[in-house]
Amino acid sequence: MKILTIILAALLSASTLCAQDSFTVPQLTPEQEKEVLYNHVYAYFAAGLSMAKEKGVSPEAYGKYIGEQFKVFWDPESGFPFFVNQIMFILQGVNPYSEMKIVEQNEKMIRFTMSNMNKLFIQGPAYGISYNEFLACSDGLLKTVANHMKTNFSYKDTDGLYEVTLTAK
Repeated sequence: MKILTIILAALLSASTLCAQDSFTVPQLTPEQEKEVLYNHVYAYFAAGLSMAKEKGVSPEAYGKYIGEQFKVFWDPESGFPFFVNQIMFILQGVNPYSEMKIVEQNEKMIRFTMSNMNKLFIQGPAYGISYNEFLACSDGLLKTVANHMKTNFSYKDTDGLYEVTLTAK
């Protein structure tokens, strides 16, 4: 009986090993890499916001909390041009499907627009949050960091066209 059990175990092990598929490392195109990053940035942001909402924290307050965590990485002495360039770089990076256009600028102010900011929300709420909640959270985050950087931040949104104004204090 022992020999029969050993033979049966050996046959099952061999058949399992032979039937197993081999795995390969995925090779992503630059477009696929961009899509994965874009979706993950929004998913992580939205998941945190959803959890905050469940705990009774408003989108604005959660955004301010994130801003408080992020602002320690920003040096106010870097100046307004540094801050503007970095924020534009970050915003373009987190939404690579947006077309950014500078509408107006001088040494103390810049206004730019970004299209398709509502891309994930066209069909309705995404990851448990609405587009307006996303905007409110982003506003809390960006105002907190901007204030730390001696800058005023404001935005308006018209059907996914996101207009940002940054003004040096």
